[in-house]
Amino acid sequence: MATTPTQAQTVVCKQDSGGRLAATVVGAGIGAILGRVITGRHGGTTGAIVGGVVGGVGANQLAKSDQDNCSRAYGYYDDQGRWHANRIGRGEAVGYYDRSGAWVQGAPNGYYDGDRWVALSGDAEASGYYDRDGRWVPVAASGYYAADDQWVPVSAPGYYDRSGRWIAGPVNGRYDSTGRWTTDSNTTYRPAGNGWVAASQPGYYDANGRWHAGQVTGYYDARGRWVSMGGATNAAYDDRRDVRARVDRIGTRIDRNRERGLISSREATSARRELAQIRSSADRLRRSDGTYSARDEAYLQQRLDRLSTTVRADREDGDSRPS
Repeated sequence: MATTPTQAQTVVCKQDSGGRLAATVVGAGIGAILGRVITGRHGGTTGAIVGGVVGGVGANQLAKSDQDNCSRAYGYYDDQGRWHANRIGRGEAVGYYDRSGAWVQGAPNGYYDGDRWVALSGDAEASGYYDRDGRWVPVAASGYYAADDQWVPVSAPGYYDRSGRWIAGPVNGRYDSTGRWTTDSNTTYRPAGNGWVAASQPGYYDANGRWHAGQVTGYYDARGRWVSMGGATNAAYDDRRDVRARVDRIGTRIDRNRERGLISSREATSARRELAQIRSSADRLRRSDGTYSARDEAYLQQRLDRLSTTVRADREDGDSRPS
């Protein structure tokens, strides 16, 4: 919440085991915001009146024991494990309050699953990001409550464009099965319950900006690194979808099918011609680091998919006569 000459900046930073909130106040006159702090989330108009009358006194009393930490807090988790974010200057935050009201040094790198804290394996230094309002948001959060007690749906910390470049910054949207990102303001990640659930994705981008198709579960940290929490993100899967490996396997299958008389000479020649063209395209599109852009890899994979389907159909059509 921005500070004006007539409105204070209120940083709500803690909820203790009894549900009471602690706050630190900078400036004069707190008004309806503090009324909500004092009376609770559902205080409504009563909270606003109370805030206007006794806000300043109440806030200073609440702040006495926690003022130092409040002014340095990323935010706090309430007793339901939901994140309440503070608007705080970059470099000023040093910790947060957990759902029991205990101070924890550092940024949160995990989430609550019911009463249990689940630590994430990703880089702690990339465990969150600042949104456009200057509030710090954990990557493992489906959204947060701001100081005015309004729910703010979380944005993704960034996305990969069609060239495989990570574009940092809050955004809402989704990937399709080819790795194309579609911006969609209606795409939010608020869960049915109170906890956070890693999103199921039709694929993921690796550290080289290469798209790997296949259903996976996980998340991107604030630096664009995929952190797997399940699904086909393993070496065997990556090898199955590697362009060069697929070219070699399909070539071997064509030769084997022809040697066994399962496809005709004409069918084998046609398949080899198409495979040679795909190999030539792959060599031309490969970047200096040996990877492909997301768009180029999707294009090559689609051609390989079509050729694989053709080779299978040729084998099953029973037409193995010489031609």
